[in-house]
Amino acid sequence: MDSLHKMLSSIRTETKAKTHLSVFREFLAHLDQVQRQAPVQRPRSKPRRRVAKRAK
Repeated sequence: MDSLHKMLSSIRTETKAKTHLSVFREFLAHLDQVQRQAPVQRPRSKPRRRVAKRAK
């Protein structure tokens, strides 16, 4: 948690002292922002199985 606090402090310099909980909430906000900016990945569809035709 301390390393997270240092990392976020280096990104945004503020004069207020932050609690661990507020740092964690800010970290989650950053993750949400990055997730919204990421391109949407569509799941790959499996190829359909071909049904063998029966000989009459």
